[in-house]
Amino acid sequence: MKRGLPSFFTSLGLISGCISIVFSIAYGNLTLAGYFILIAAFFDFIDGFTARMVNAISDFGKQLDSLADVVSFGVAPSMIIYQIIELAFVQSSTSFDKYNPTTGQHIILFSSFILAVFSALRLAKFNLDPGQSKSFRGLPVPANAIFFAGIGFIVESNVWLSHQIVSSVWILLALVVLFSYLQVSNIRMFSLKFSSYGFKANAVQYLFLLVSAVLLVLFHLPALSPIIVLYVLVSVVTIGKNK
Repeated sequence: MKRGLPSFFTSLGLISGCISIVFSIAYGNLTLAGYFILIAAFFDFIDGFTARMVNAISDFGKQLDSLADVVSFGVAPSMIIYQIIELAFVQSSTSFDKYNPTTGQHIILFSSFILAVFSALRLAKFNLDPGQSKSFRGLPVPANAIFFAGIGFIVESNVWLSHQIVSSVWILLALVVLFSYLQVSNIRMFSLKFSSYGFKANAVQYLFLLVSAVLLVLFHLPALSPIIVLYVLVSVVTIGKNK
């Protein structure tokens, strides 16, 4: 039973990702869709932690984890950005018909799923790269998903930034392209897995967590997207690009 716990938590994460997709596409509720991506991220952390704790790390678990991550952190955020692009079309075009888009509008809407493709590519690279145990090469797929969940929280919170986000389809497409690239890039990004808890060895992680906590207290869940941007910038500055 103990050895099956990691896979059990992975399965709960997969279910959470599926529920997120339902809330996005069936109900258009980006807030709940974002919540379930966060729940999936929690289970993604718990399954790895549990596997190490009960010494149940296996190739089967790694493959199951990656398959679940494609859904929860690839398809689910793609559905969120799909809904936001659709909203941008509604607000910027009087000729947009949600139930009968033009060919061009279909292509733009379906471009959302580039995220899912690059998430799968990122996971495949990660599984074959033994050098990503202490730091990552490229943006981890949970961080990518949390960024787009944060965009959904911003849009539904109706803060001033929400109007800027849905004002241009091209800005949204640029975010899709940028974060797809970041996932498969060779940019080294720090990990929040601590091998020790001393401040000197983990100064970057502790400072990042402190600033993130402050942003969350001040701006709540809409702060998630800026936090992921901060994560990328800090990684570039402190680790840089792997030549």
